[in-house]
Amino acid sequence: MNGIKYSLQILTLFSFLFIGCSGNENSKDNKNEKPKAKEYWTCTMHPQVRMDGPGACPICGMDLIKKTEEPKEPASSSATDMEKMVSLSGEKQILANVSIVKVLREKLTKEISVYSYLDFAEQSRKVISARFSGRIEKLFVDRTGQYIKKGEPLFEIYSPDLVQAQNDFLIALTGAQQIDNSSLVAAAKNKLELFGMTTAQITEIESTRKIKNLLTYYSPASGTVIEKKVQEGVYVNEGSSIFEIAELSTLWNISEINEKDLGSIRIGATVKLNLKAFPQEEFTGKVTFIYPVVNSKTRTIKIRSEVANKGGKLKPQMYGETVFSTSSGEGLLVPAEALIFSGKRTVVWVKASDGMFEARDVKTGSKYGKKYHVLEGLEENEEVAASGGFLIDSESQLKSGMPSGHQHGETSTPKKEGVVDKSTKKSEEHKNH
Repeated sequence: MNGIKYSLQILTLFSFLFIGCSGNENSKDNKNEKPKAKEYWTCTMHPQVRMDGPGACPICGMDLIKKTEEPKEPASSSATDMEKMVSLSGEKQILANVSIVKVLREKLTKEISVYSYLDFAEQSRKVISARFSGRIEKLFVDRTGQYIKKGEPLFEIYSPDLVQAQNDFLIALTGAQQIDNSSLVAAAKNKLELFGMTTAQITEIESTRKIKNLLTYYSPASGTVIEKKVQEGVYVNEGSSIFEIAELSTLWNISEINEKDLGSIRIGATVKLNLKAFPQEEFTGKVTFIYPVVNSKTRTIKIRSEVANKGGKLKPQMYGETVFSTSSGEGLLVPAEALIFSGKRTVVWVKASDGMFEARDVKTGSKYGKKYHVLEGLEENEEVAASGGFLIDSESQLKSGMPSGHQHGETSTPKKEGVVDKSTKKSEEHKNH
């Protein structure tokens, strides 16, 4: 009996060993067996949509296309790195219009372009008015736009007040010959000067002892006649405006900038002015004044700069474009189209090797022209996809089956600068309904 028992125990042990070995072999065979490729239907515009059969996209309504999901190999460190990259052949890069640029350290020169208009410089604008009542007998300047120099005759005027003032001056002169009456002569002469008579005209009256019924009035300043408000034969009162003139050698350039750009403007800074009338020329000026009040409706601030009007080419009320330039040292710059904004992330596709591109998160600063200042994430002389990055990102989404924006709990799909996410908007409207 003991022999039989011992034989049964040996048989039981061998049976367990056989089962264990066969199980290990089966498990090895299962591990070596490659998983089969899986077919599914997805939307070209919304790759996050995956269906088991054909149909329409529930977001945009487009027909779904058939895709084959390749089996995934066991993850390794090198495989994980490869998953973050996208491979594009030379032909695909041409079709996707992918262009590569090198990240370089450049001057951070910011330009702000705004519309502006030219205006008269207030300090060079003058009004010539009547200093006494009278009748305009003759106009020497009879056209608007005529340029006059200081000391040139403007008009002849008859005035009873002026005749009386001349008579008082002659009486004072006659009395001064008999008694010491110099103060009376000085007062009478001062009155003629206030009426606008020149020293030569007063000296002529003093020497000839004759009263002039008509007074020739001479221009007190140089400038272009902006407005002529009288005609020959018109009677004017004291203080009436006769001419309005302006010196156009210097003009004001008035522009408006956004409130957020105010920190880039400095008094004395040089500005460039481009005009449609002279597309081949560039005029320069200097900022002379920043208006103290912000427009509450447009949130803009007026900036005044002075521009020299060489050759008289510039005309008041001309429209133009003013360019303000500021420099902030140096930094790494990349084209704006190379950046893909995805929720809280900003992604750049960096060239890792020939045909291989790696997604890189970057931190950006201010925008300078058509480029962004990269603060973190890139090194100098690295190469990035300047154009076609959005298509590379789409290829990455199709490869992974999920948009990059859905990682880490985010829900927004990647967007280039200025691109509206219509799918998100449609989804929100569908939820509201």
